[in-house]
Amino acid sequence: MFNIDKYLELISCPLCRSSNFDVKKKSNYSNIKNINDLLSIYKSSADELMLDQLVSCRDCDLQYLNPRIKSDIILKSYSENTDEQHLSQDKMRYKTFFQSMKKIFKKIKFSNVNNNNNKFLDIGSASGVFLKVIKDMNFIETGFEPSNWMVNYGKKKYKVNISQGLIENVESDKYDFISFWDVLEHVTNLNETLTKINKLSKKNTYLIINVPDIDSFSCKIMKNHWPFYLNVHLYYFKKKTLEKALKPFNFELVDKFPHWQYLELGYLLSRASKYFNSFSLIKNLINYLGFSKIIVPYNMGQTTFIFKKND
Repeated sequence: MFNIDKYLELISCPLCRSSNFDVKKKSNYSNIKNINDLLSIYKSSADELMLDQLVSCRDCDLQYLNPRIKSDIILKSYSENTDEQHLSQDKMRYKTFFQSMKKIFKKIKFSNVNNNNNKFLDIGSASGVFLKVIKDMNFIETGFEPSNWMVNYGKKKYKVNISQGLIENVESDKYDFISFWDVLEHVTNLNETLTKINKLSKKNTYLIINVPDIDSFSCKIMKNHWPFYLNVHLYYFKKKTLEKALKPFNFELVDKFPHWQYLELGYLLSRASKYFNSFSLIKNLINYLGFSKIIVPYNMGQTTFIFKKND
């Protein structure tokens, strides 16, 4: 008999260290039969519905998984991740990231794009497509990604500066921009990550954080059916909790805006069918009609936050 309790850890609030919380959603491990089932959850295109218990801190309002799968299991799974499905949408991701960076530069009035001395650090770079975008924008790109398979792909496909590892593996350089695209909600030690960000930043460093926003209209309307309630997401942020997390490090919020991601319609419907059975029928019809490659923008609460270091 598989005992899930052996693989769980009880934690205090990752933001304020409080042990006081309210349960928002109870755990459900009925589909986990062995350790391989656990490891398969943590991949780049993961869509495993939330299994761990979701709680809300009574003191700072951060929502997080608790108890959750042990950190070493999560990190092992990320490092061994191979995910062809994720790569299938890289062209769409390039378009998404390019448009997002143009919007960010406009909002912060950044006009120094052609300065080849600007250093950009990206954490959780997956296949390296975002690094390709900023390299094409004349930045000195550095990326870290836990999956060795993804790192090798990025080096070969996009010829970018990407290394295997986590943010703690980054040498103590100083960067003009640091980004976490759908990554901060995955890190196993939030406080260590924020402390490291601080060490890698200088005055006026911009920090870009893109996360599913639990204060978004989509989350409020869809409630428990919100598609970003996934087991790979260890934390659920909103403006209030992100600002609270970064205030001790003198990062101030500059702006925030909805993140519109481009994906092929067939891929999007395939992901959506995980949550709503009716989308499987629509997907089959779209495939039959030959419309699966149509490019569509979508937003289900993904939000980009721009912070600036003010030391």
